[in-house]
Formats: sequence, structure tokens, C-alpha cells
Amino acid sequence: MRWLWHICAQVRLLAVATAIAGQLLAPIARADEIAAEKPLPSSVEAALLLKDIPEGAPVYIRVFKEESELEVWKARTNGRYALIKTFPVCNWGGTLGPKREMGDSMSPEGFYSVTTGRMNPTSKYHLAFNIGYPNALDRALGRTGSYIMVHGDCRSVGCFAMSDNGIEEIYAFVRDALAAGETSVPVHIFPFRMTAANMKRHADNPARETWEPLKEAYDDFARTRQPPEIGMCGKRYVVNPLTPVGDDPDAACPVLIGKRLAPISPRVRKRLVNADPDLEAKGQKLKGVVVSSSGWDAFVSGSWTSTPARPAPRTQSIATSSDTELGALQSIVK
Repeated sequence: MRWLWHICAQVRLLAVATAIAGQLLAPIARADEIAAEKPLPSSVEAALLLKDIPEGAPVYIRVFKEESELEVWKARTNGRYALIKTFPVCNWGGTLGPKREMGDSMSPEGFYSVTTGRMNPTSKYHLAFNIGYPNALDRALGRTGSYIMVHGDCRSVGCFAMSDNGIEEIYAFVRDALAAGETSVPVHIFPFRMTAANMKRHADNPARETWEPLKEAYDDFARTRQPPEIGMCGKRYVVNPLTPVGDDPDAACPVLIGKRLAPISPRVRKRLVNADPDLEAKGQKLKGVVVSSSGWDAFVSGSWTSTPARPAPRTQSIATSSDTELGALQSIVK
């Protein structure tokens, strides 16, 4: 069988070389090329070919606020997901913890999704898609706000702002998956990479009480390489429920829920990690974690300090709050 494996590998490499050559020989993109219609870069197409992943395969997005990173994962034919590319998040709003109300300048944490109707190819912030905040649980908990986007232009408070080049690629990933039949692309937003060490480091954070389902989803994905299934009941999230749980946060939870998982072995997981080095996009991270001086109440009242991860290279103008296309609109880099 080894000879068959070598033939398959050679076929894949030939396909990759053909794809790259096609890109190199293609006409140079026009300056007025429509951003929302741009194909994925040849390097990404090559990575998908090497991983045996179709361009239209389902997509899963994870965002980590503290690290200012957005990951794009895509499904293999066996249902397990491979990390394709990690993008720097240029700006996001507020501090660690969920968004609670309109005007608090916070970026949400939780489980959201993008559908075809939430794509905005004509955004004045280059390209954008709405993540669907507030979801049903947010509304049940009395959280307010709207128009929370992943978009370009590298400036925001409540949204997740990318570079224009970054949003073009992310938009293409989501666009192609939706066009190929994925009904909604999950976008799961975490305060940070929820390792045991990071959880311990943030043990005193006032938002910690909201992180249990996020930690559970983070751990489940590490074990299965499959996006967590999320239900809602009893005004809380339920992660990977065995007993069917709907999406009504006001409904009573079943007495016994259980957990449905299909873990992969540590050996297989290690092999997948070694076989799937992800691409990393270049770009700035202008936003650091905002640390509250006296807890959550002080933050929402305005008594807080900010430490940028890196100094801003230039001053950015403040956008108008009347433009609901962006969400919470102003520059966090003054």
C-alpha cells in the first residue's frame, strides 16, 4: 500500500503546483476588483489541496480576545476540522467578559453564527459580516446592543476589526462555505485560549462566572476536532448535549442531559497537529486587554485603564455613532 500512498502524495503535489502556477499566470488583479468576489489566495488553495479539503467545505471560526487572533478551521471529509489560517485581530472593544448593554463598548463572548443574510459586501468598512449578537440567550439575560461585526478598516470598539486584506480572506472563507450549502458558519468567541494555566491566571476576573460553557466548548473541540453543538435552556448554554436541547433559553432543561462526544486519541490528535501547520496572516494587533481598576462596575462606569498590546502607529479618526453598519463605532486608538 506504500506505493499507493506515494502516488496519491505526488498527485496532490502536482495539483498544488498547478494551482499556484495558474495563479502566477493569471492576470494581475485590477485595482477596482470587487473585494467581496475575490478568490482565496493561492497559498490557501494549496494548503486546502494538501489537506484534501474542498474549498466549499464547512467553516468554523474561533476568536480569542486576549491574544487578538481569529482562527479559520475547515472540515475534512471525515468530519474532523483542520486549522487553515490564523489572522491577527487589529482591534476589538472593551475588556475580557461578555457584552452586556448598548454603549458599553464591549465585544461579545459566546456562541454566534453567520448566515447569508448577515453578509455585507458593501460595508463602508471594506467588508463585513454580522455575528448575530444578541443571540437568544443574550436577549433572555437582558443584554442589549446590535450590529456586532467582523469587518475591515482596523478600527472599532464593540466589533472585531481586521485589516482590509484580512477581512477579504475571512469573508471569502465564509462566502464559499455558505454558497456550498453550509446553512450557518459558527463563530465562537472566547476571552482567551482557555488552557488550565490561563484559567488560573484569570481566576479573579469578575467575568469568570460566565466562562464555564466557553471552557467546556474549548476543551471539547480539543478532544474531538469537531465544532461544539450548542443548545440553550434554563437561561444558560448547554454544550454538546446528549439529550436533545433546543435553542429556547427560557425553557426548562431536561433532568438528565449528558454529553455527546466522539473524541480522537491523543496519538491521532498529535498527528493531525503535526500534519496541519496553519498559515499565519501578517498584520497589526493594536488592542490590548483592558484591566478594570475596581471590577466590572468601575469598567461600565468609565473608571478603567487600557494598556495596548502594541503602540498605535498612527492616530485614527473617530467614526460617527449614527452608522449602525459598524456597531459600536469609534476608534479605541486615540
